[in-house]
Amino acid sequence: MEPTIENTKPIPILVSRFTEIRNKPNLEPTIEDFSDIFSNEDNRKHSFEEVKKAFEFIFNKEKFIHSLNKEPNKESFAYLKQVRRYGVILRDHCRFFSSKHKSAEALNKFLYFLGQCNDRYWVVQSEEIKQETIIHIDNIEFPIEFDDTDGFIRHIVNELSEIQEIFKEKKLPVATFHLLRKKIRLFGNLVQIPALENLRKSQHWLCSSLFEISKEMGDQHDDLVAKGLSGEIDYDQAVLEVSSRILSEFERLKPFIEKICGLDK
Repeated sequence: MEPTIENTKPIPILVSRFTEIRNKPNLEPTIEDFSDIFSNEDNRKHSFEEVKKAFEFIFNKEKFIHSLNKEPNKESFAYLKQVRRYGVILRDHCRFFSSKHKSAEALNKFLYFLGQCNDRYWVVQSEEIKQETIIHIDNIEFPIEFDDTDGFIRHIVNELSEIQEIFKEKKLPVATFHLLRKKIRLFGNLVQIPALENLRKSQHWLCSSLFEISKEMGDQHDDLVAKGLSGEIDYDQAVLEVSSRILSEFERLKPFIEKICGLDK
């Protein structure tokens, strides 16, 4: 029987405007249209609290377990994907803002195994992976000791440098391609709250632009995952080419990322 869930909490902005942020505004912003946001510690804490509220609003243990254990259906699959989507945004904020630039191990494992479940949902379901996912639910916590501004900026510099280093290779092993895609998505997730609070402005445009790159790469990767699960290819041996368009688009967005993160001071 479907559990009855009544959520009386106010709807967080990340939930109420989630689809709006994917609609890219018709803008051509310049560097002057962006302001430094994240070198301010209060702004970092505000973004973290907003994404935490969003995950807590979406995630319900009873509904989650019910959805995970039901026979495959579109509604349950949509909910499982939604939980992981908001969990990843929360995890990414932990990695950007915490002093260790890591998220809690239980949250990492929960999202990892849930991702495995979702990848296999319509192909080869695994009861073992389902149970691994459920095991980590009760241990999910969001403790965070915020890094200072200098530490945050150092982390941003390192992340951008790693992305540029990967971009030097045109053809990438599938694991490296997936890592590159996740690193770009990290920055899209980072700017979501400022974008949502400034719809149809430069932050919104930047967020949507980063998600466009991430989605294009994600579609390529998802296709390989499906082929690997069906036995059509050896996933681990696959190689993917990074298009010159993706490289040039990220290079175009990079100065704007640096501006909102306080790197241009």
